Amino acid sequence: MGTTHSVAKNTLLLTIGLLSGRILALFVIKKMAPILGPEGIGIWGFANDLTVILLVITNFGLGTLLTREITKARGMTLPIFWSALRIRWALGLLCYLFLLAYLYGSGYASLTRAAVLVTGLALFVEATSMACDAVLQAHEKVQYQALGQLVSAVVYFVLAFWWLDAGYGVMGVIWANLISRIVRLLVMAPLMFYKTGPWCWETPAGTRTPDVRWMLGLGFPLLLSTTFGIVAYKVDTVMLNHLLGEVVTGIYVLGHRALDYLLYIPVIFATALFPALAKYGLQSHGDARRIGERALRYMLVVMLPLTFFVMAVATPVIRWFDPSPRFADSIPVLQIVIWGVPFQAVNTILNRLLFAAEKERTFIVIGLVTMVMNVTLNLLLIPRYSYFGAAVATVISLAVSFVFHLGYVMRTPLRPPLLRTFGGPLFAVGTAWLAVRVLAPRLGAGSDAGPLLLPIDRGWGPFLMVCGASAACYVAALLAGRVIRGEDLHLLAQLWRRPLPPPEH
Repeated sequence: MGTTHSVAKNTLLLTIGLLSGRILALFVIKKMAPILGPEGIGIWGFANDLTVILLVITNFGLGTLLTREITKARGMTLPIFWSALRIRWALGLLCYLFLLAYLYGSGYASLTRAAVLVTGLALFVEATSMACDAVLQAHEKVQYQALGQLVSAVVYFVLAFWWLDAGYGVMGVIWANLISRIVRLLVMAPLMFYKTGPWCWETPAGTRTPDVRWMLGLGFPLLLSTTFGIVAYKVDTVMLNHLLGEVVTGIYVLGHRALDYLLYIPVIFATALFPALAKYGLQSHGDARRIGERALRYMLVVMLPLTFFVMAVATPVIRWFDPSPRFADSIPVLQIVIWGVPFQAVNTILNRLLFAAEKERTFIVIGLVTMVMNVTLNLLLIPRYSYFGAAVATVISLAVSFVFHLGYVMRTPLRPPLLRTFGGPLFAVGTAWLAVRVLAPRLGAGSDAGPLLLPIDRGWGPFLMVCGASAACYVAALLAGRVIRGEDLHLLAQLWRRPLPPPEH
């Protein structure tokens, strides 16, 4: 139960840090959209997504590996941390030089070049911050990681609003983002050095010093797989911008942002889960398999209905950002890409299971296949279907990634029981939908409610009644189908209690 409580605590702290930041950032986007329009949003999205691709390359695939290796030998925190930093700073410099050559060689306008180059400075800052994140996660001190994220989010929110009101446009938001990242590092790094460790160079007898060469060998397979993966996920924005311009990119970016934000939920959970999963993976395959099965099942129980809900409310969501018709096509973009959420949510857990089983080399194949699929689909679909084609390519690529992740996990001792893990949540969602389909007309949902049955244009009363009925039917289906069992309810109840200390021997 101590492990359960630890995972729950870490998840809660990371959720507070990350989601509070993302909520504040949503209000920044709401402020930006009517001021900057599709063109400004397109420049901002292009700069961010291109930098994210290069940041993944800069990180050299060492994020989760750093956590795993420091968890194994906390006394080696300093040499592992320092070797990773040297690799990341060198790669950051190479990536920034690539940015300069790409931007000036491709003939981008001066505003776009400035936005990308300023955003690109975050390569060095964020690569360092993410190394600190890995150390804090390995030492189970994620509260300091969450604190840094929260302070950074507030700084970004205040500066972005201030500079947008002052008329600095997209560059005001770009500079606010860079400064907030610097603040995060300045808050988190001193706390990391003070609260973790031991910070010493001495290597225990018989232990190899984790130098740069060792780190390069450790991270290179993950460099390939994470690079393939991020290109597969973010290259659509870059391709849209290159082929069709900033306005088209802006419409796509606003619709796609819901997918990005919802995926923080599984990432937070998987990040909090991994130290415990890595520990049990070394000790007992049975325990690690049970943790993985529960994580997958709980993830689908949450993310499947959330996907349905976001698809149903896509229209008011986009109109909240900008009620003008300029972003009208962002609505169907959102309704398409949101179906990537269940696939990628499950992928985050399957990814950690493969890490725990020390099968990270399989990510090279998974990432390569997914990247080739995504780039090919975008080349075929964007010229004909614009941002709608890019949205479809995203969902198909994430589904292909899921198939490969699951196939490799099923070859390890950590393979989950498929029927209970995946069949149960799908059964509950389907059963709840059929039940609400009968009840919805009696609760004020007319024929215009659509296949998802939420009456978004009939006022708050019918909307809330249908939502409540849907939730009640879903919970009933989870219990009736034994998707959530007695031991799960007992486990969830224990998450809020402090675990008892271990007995003395």
